[in-house]
Amino acid sequence: MPESLRRFFNDLAPEWDGKVNHSPEKIRFILKLTGIAPGFKILDVGCGTGVLIPYLIEKIGPSGEITGIDIAEKMLERAREKFQEALFPNVKFAHGDIMNFESPDKFDAIIFYSVFPHIEDKPKCIKKTASLLNPGGKLTICHSESREKINALHRSAGSPVFHHLLPPADAVASYMKQAGLEVIHSIDNDDVYAVIGSLPVSGKGIYS
Repeated sequence: MPESLRRFFNDLAPEWDGKVNHSPEKIRFILKLTGIAPGFKILDVGCGTGVLIPYLIEKIGPSGEITGIDIAEKMLERAREKFQEALFPNVKFAHGDIMNFESPDKFDAIIFYSVFPHIEDKPKCIKKTASLLNPGGKLTICHSESREKINALHRSAGSPVFHHLLPPADAVASYMKQAGLEVIHSIDNDDVYAVIGSLPVSGKGIYS
């Protein structure tokens, strides 16, 4: 991922939580579709300052585990301040690019919340993350705003994100199918954007 993008988000980190609004109702609506349950092991890709983490904790309880990964170390500094290990022992963070991320364990759910437009090679990224899922695990790509609003925001923000656009849901659904996932939800309307794919329990995807 370009160094310019890392710098861009590092510069925004101190003011991010006060600048960006996220609808709790929309986030909970999306997470309900994912089927996340107590005890789930979750990978939060592009976690930023940890916007999604309180909602994930509601779902997984103390027996689950969350790993947040982000390219911007300043964003992660804020996340670690908010979710200190002593108080949130089941939440951990990793600095890096999802394309280079390796884990000895698989995940029950992987979520890209408000980050997918910034992924350079989207089909390749979906194949990579599909390989990190447990059988029956879900990959969710979502925003609590419409695709049109997200794309307009990025175009107006200028370099380096002006060309970072969110594809139509049917395009993302096609990428998921190519990665061996079964698409179970595809929403692309004026309120939310969510595409959710499931790795077959039979394991008969491209990674079997």
